[in-house]
Parts: sequence; structure tokens; C-alpha cells
Amino acid sequence: MRRLSPLLVLLAAGPAAAADYPHTFLKNDAIKIKVYLPDAEKGFYRGTRFDHAGVFGEVEFAGHKVFGPWKDKHDPANNDDIVGPCEEFGMPEPLGWADAAGGGTFLKIGVGELERPKDAKEYQFWHNYKIVKPAAWKEVERDDSTIGWQMAAALPSGHGYGYTKRLVLGRGPGVVITHRLKNTGTKPLATTVYNHNFFNVDGDPVGPNYAIRFGFAPKAPDPKERFAEVVKLEGEELRLAKPLDSGSIWAVLTGHGEGTNRAFGMRHLPTGVRVDVTHDTPFDRLVVWGMKTTICPEPFQTIKLAPGEVATWAIAYRFEKEEK
Repeated sequence: MRRLSPLLVLLAAGPAAAADYPHTFLKNDAIKIKVYLPDAEKGFYRGTRFDHAGVFGEVEFAGHKVFGPWKDKHDPANNDDIVGPCEEFGMPEPLGWADAAGGGTFLKIGVGELERPKDAKEYQFWHNYKIVKPAAWKEVERDDSTIGWQMAAALPSGHGYGYTKRLVLGRGPGVVITHRLKNTGTKPLATTVYNHNFFNVDGDPVGPNYAIRFGFAPKAPDPKERFAEVVKLEGEELRLAKPLDSGSIWAVLTGHGEGTNRAFGMRHLPTGVRVDVTHDTPFDRLVVWGMKTTICPEPFQTIKLAPGEVATWAIAYRFEKEEK
């Protein structure tokens, strides 16, 4: 066998090594989910926007791939270079932001302790803030069907929390993401959390092949970007009248109320792939954003905890393939 020079070995190994971010797989006979592991030095996502734990790489189901990349290039340190179901806390304002005025630090749940620039006025979720202390995730369980992490953080200002996140496969093609958040500080904990849901099936561009179904008749009173031009709201479904070949869509959807704001589903018409998403707690705000490579229903909920109080919630994803 011909030996390669050390330089050629490094060049050959470079791209593969760079793409091999720490991950594991949850799997059973019906489904296989790639899960990226939180890692402050080598992780797939090291940005300052989304929770670092429990990020889906892609889901393999019935011969198809759901979620997966939506950007051409990946920068693990960039705020939105992430995939699949992923969650952000404190989008309007994270814990301790106000107390950090003048250059102190604040807490972004699931991310770490971040530095507030001295001249910063309002928090900007799209800004890549300096991470002073990454979230100290501890993996507490792992097998073929379950993975879970715990972490805790606190500031001298009195803000603090403990957080547990688990991904659990059922017997069939489904996974449940469970959360437990405790206010361990001396100040009230008030935050929002939402899941971005970067839907895509087999890399098919967003357009008439996709439909989002809700448990209510949605309305978009103030659509932005290309929403009014491209989107059709018919009954309980959101459809696209034509390909979203450029630009993006964005709107806050209204029409949901008590008992109707816990579930929605994505359908990919050519393949029959369907993903049904059910929350065990109501969401109080619903946004839809999309571009050529992904369509994203984003359900928000508000969490308010006095010191010592705990909130728990779960999101169930069920994958189906409709018969044609």
C-alpha cells in the first residue's frame, strides 16, 4: 500500500474531522434521531441564542429525512446556525440583563453567562454576545432511547436557575422533549421560551409541497415580508401559493384560544410525511417564519417563577407517513 505524506493525511482528514461534531443517536425500529451534544469547545452549536442541549441534527423516518441543514455553510459560533427543534429562552430580554447595565454579565438559559456591552441599550437576540462562562452541562443519562442533561447557573445579582432537559423515544416513531426549570435565585424569574422548529423534508424547497395545520383557524392581522404574497390561510391550514424562492415570510398568528393552542402539524404532500407536535402546556404566542430552505412554526410560552418555584413542560413529536 502506498503511504501518504503527513501533509496529505492532514488535508484528507481535515473536512471530515471538522464536520464530525460530538453527537449520539436515539433509535428504535421506526426512527433514528441524530442528537448533537452540548460542548463549549467542539459542539455543533456554540452560539449565544439557542439552548445548546438537545439539538436534533436530522430525523430518519420511513426512508426520508426531516429537519437537517437549512444554511449552505455552518459556523458553530453564529447565533442562528442551528437545525431541527431548538429552543430559545428570554428572546425579549434574558435573566439579569437590566442589572448588567454598564458592562456586567447576564444569564441566557441553556447557553451560559454572557457579557453585556457597556454601550448596549436593548437586548438583541441576533447579536453574538461574548460568552464569559459557558453553560456547565452534565449528562445524567444515555441509552438508545433516552438522553438527559442537567445544569445550573447563578449571578451575584440574585438571578439563578437549575435546568434539566431530556429526550425520550417512545416505542414507535416519536420523541418527547421534557424540561424542568427551577428558580434557584433570590429574585423572581420571568422569561419566555419557544421552539423554532426548522422543518424541512428531504431538502425539498419550501413552497406548495408544505402545509402547516393548526387546531384553530389562524389569522395574520399584520403580515411581514412576503407573507401576504405567498401564504394562503384556508380553514385550519397554512399553505403556500407558490415557491418561496427568495426572501422570507413572517407573521404573528391569531385565532387560538384556551384549549386550541397546544398542537400543530407539518405535512409534506409529495412524500406523505407528517410531523404532529403537541405541547402539554398552552402557548400564548404563535409566530410563523420561513424561507426557501425551511418553514418554522414558533410557539411561545411565558414562565414566571418565584424563588424556589419549579416549572415543567413537554413537547411531543410524532412522525407519520400518510398512505397515498
